Formats: sequence, structure tokens, C-alpha cells
Amino acid sequence: MLAPFPAPRPLPMLPEALRKLAVALPPARMADMGLLADLHATSRLAELLLAPWSPAQKRSFLDTQFALQHAHFVQHHRKGDFRLVTRQGAPVGRFYFDRSGPEWVLIDIVLDPRAQAGGIGSALIGWLQEAARDAGAAGLRLSVAHTNSRAHALYRRLGFADAGDVAGTHAAMFWQP
Repeated sequence: MLAPFPAPRPLPMLPEALRKLAVALPPARMADMGLLADLHATSRLAELLLAPWSPAQKRSFLDTQFALQHAHFVQHHRKGDFRLVTRQGAPVGRFYFDRSGPEWVLIDIVLDPRAQAGGIGSALIGWLQEAARDAGAAGLRLSVAHTNSRAHALYRRLGFADAGDVAGTHAAMFWQP
């Protein structure tokens, strides 16, 4: 059984850029777990293309990975915001962040490949940066896989600076208002 999401907290108003894209951030619910597991699998399947496993074995591995990731996120971010990303009412991603400390944390952002490269990710991160600035947060931190050069470049464009290594697999990055 997967751990439940923390109770949702009110969000700052979304900017015009996201409203123009018809993007909303409803709270993730336990009823969304199948959708979220599918999104996770879609985002990670390319990593398993050369694995000598059947499609069922690959999906089983990805579902286990998703469950472990979910447990980690919920356990370490008990006051986190776990949101779906919807566009015109249809789910297109997830956006997880934690506003509970002096430094905010961008826990995870995943968009369906069909929703990528349309400005949604940049607008969401820009909104979170603006909200952190308005709330007087010390900054916003995240980690990105060393192999994800596209995301790393996006974060640099949005003003994040490299802030070290995380377990040899991810780069820590930090944005300061």
C-alpha cells in the first residue's frame, strides 16, 4: 500500500503565462496513483530500451521504482505540495515541491513527452521562483540527474547555479532570489 499524500495547502495564484496555457495544479490524490505510475514509466522507459527484459518485466521494474520514489518523496517532504499538472483539464504531468523550510525544494517535475517543449515546465518553475521570492524564502534547490542535460540546461537558463554533487548520480542546483 502506498503512503498517502500530505493534505494539500493553498497555492499562490498562478501567473498569466500558465493561465494562458490552460494549466492548473490540482492536488494529487491516491486515486491518481495509476496515472502517476504511467507517467513515471513513460518518462523512464527509454532508460530500459536495451535491458534484456520483456515489456512486462520492464513495467514491473518501473512500477517498483515508482513506489519506492513515492515513499521517499512523501516521507522526506511531509509538508510538501504534490500536484498534478493539467492542461485544459487533462493530466499532463506532476509537479512536486516543498515550501516548508527557509529553502524551498523542487522535489520533482515530470511532463508527458507530448507536453514538453511548450513552455509549461519553464512557466511552472518561474512561478515557483516568484512565489519563493514573494514569501521571503532563502532560495530554491533541486537535484537533476547528471544524464539529463536538457533539464540541466533549462535550470541554468532559469538562473540556477551548480551546487555540488548528490550521490554521484545527480547535480545539486540552487537558485537565490
